[in-house]
Amino acid sequence: MRIVDLASALGGKASSYRASDGLLVEHGWHMVVGFYKNLPDLARRAGVDPERALVSLGGVGHGYEPSHGGIFTTNSRGGRAEVAANFNRYGGLPFEDRVNFGRVMAEAFAVALSGEDLTRHDDICFDSWAVEHGLRRHITHYSIFRFLRLAYFNYPEQMSAYHMLETMRRMSTSEGAEIYVARGGTSEVLWNPIGDYVRRLGAQILPRTVVTDWIYDGDRITGLRIADAFETGPVVPARTGPRPAFPAILGTERTQDGFDYIVSTVPPPVLVAMNPDDTRMWQSPFFRRLHNLRSVCTVSLTVTTARRVNTFPGPVHGFPSPLNFAVDMKPYWSEFASRDDVGSVLVFGGQETGFEGWTDSQIVDFTIDNFSRVPAFGDIRAAGITKVEFHRNGKPWERLFLCEPGVQQFRPGVRTPFKNLFFAGDWVRNDVSIVTMEGAVTSGMEAADAVLDAAAAR
Repeated sequence: MRIVDLASALGGKASSYRASDGLLVEHGWHMVVGFYKNLPDLARRAGVDPERALVSLGGVGHGYEPSHGGIFTTNSRGGRAEVAANFNRYGGLPFEDRVNFGRVMAEAFAVALSGEDLTRHDDICFDSWAVEHGLRRHITHYSIFRFLRLAYFNYPEQMSAYHMLETMRRMSTSEGAEIYVARGGTSEVLWNPIGDYVRRLGAQILPRTVVTDWIYDGDRITGLRIADAFETGPVVPARTGPRPAFPAILGTERTQDGFDYIVSTVPPPVLVAMNPDDTRMWQSPFFRRLHNLRSVCTVSLTVTTARRVNTFPGPVHGFPSPLNFAVDMKPYWSEFASRDDVGSVLVFGGQETGFEGWTDSQIVDFTIDNFSRVPAFGDIRAAGITKVEFHRNGKPWERLFLCEPGVQQFRPGVRTPFKNLFFAGDWVRNDVSIVTMEGAVTSGMEAADAVLDAAAAR
């Protein structure tokens, strides 16, 4: 088995690395949710104990409500009725709005748990779904209403009501809604041990290798066009032309063959750039619909301070875009937890949408100013900034898939028209079908099962 990976660090969009000064850097904030099953099971098979590798955020989240000028806490403790009732206790809404919001969210939970086919709600955004079910329209602007979309999924645009209801179904208990983070970099804690595990099973991992084209004969893939690559070069939006930019290729492209089956985790913005001149493939109904899968550039910022700010455990969200939520990771990352010279390790997340023309420094200063204006959060500059690390995750292979209204009909399953090519990734329909690490792992397992079925049928 050969695994071709474009990056040098395992984990794709959920990877981590060390900066030149040794600082841990994540390309965004990554969490593991309590309903995850396949990801923890995979980690255990690789020798990783999730209870030691992950730490809980305590079942709480916090929303900044500009109309109140304060930060308010909600939690996911208790049974299903308790989780729904927690919305009625949120202090960031006036009483009448809180009652209205709690009633509509209770109805949303009832629909999510009804057993009906939730995909029938895919053609409408959750904001409109909630308003149609009686939510006062102005409540959609409160931070608590946008909490899942912005803080958990980092979506800049409207989310399909199906995607939200399916999320609520899986997070409807305190155990299912519990949020965990890795005690260190996700690559170090999760993905590297899993990579070592598959190597022990006989796999060969080829890092910094890009796949540029499929080579096929009839209904079978017979080879791949690959090249050595660096993740360098200018950030090019995925839809500026017929072929999104690949990383700078080092050396001559070559053909890789000698395989029976392929499981491809290539994300949509890269996939639609492959075989650009192959009219037959891209005008086929299966591949043509992949052009309808959109993605977005996320942005992430890590600010380390000498003294502590933000005493809230877990995510604090509701601030102006582009970076609208933050988590102080010092208590959770073991290498920083006991360091007296580090006050906070603030990890901010958000999306570039609408801020493409802003410079890095403009976004960083704007973010620090917005959070520092709230007394409950604390003045970041006054706490003594010792390190700033900012990333725009805009390369085609870094972009975040958008599960927007109506997209479910265009998402493929793991099987393709080629009998030996199977898809996997958070953008592929699977038993979870939420754009999460769990969805990506689940689709990979389903693709592996499909390979075994195909091999048994030969």
